[in-house]
Amino acid sequence: MGMFDSIIAYCPKCGRKHYFQSKGGECNLFEYSLDNAPDDVMSDANRHSPVRCDCGSLLEIDIQNRTVIILNQDKV
Repeated sequence: MGMFDSIIAYCPKCGRKHYFQSKGGECNLFEYSLDNAPDDVMSDANRHSPVRCDCGSLLEIDIQNRTVIILNQDKV
């Protein structure tokens, strides 16, 4: 099993917690928030995106602004 870090983020529509895996950085199985994740961890935050929330939203992290966005489902 490979090592990774996780970025905890919340769906902007329903508030459900999601874990975005990143292989950027040292990969020590650390958990970060959008606010405290190192830049190298953030750089790989969307490696398994988009993530489908239980509410039906397709989520991705806007890395530059450190926010979760809902994708237009027509573009996915």
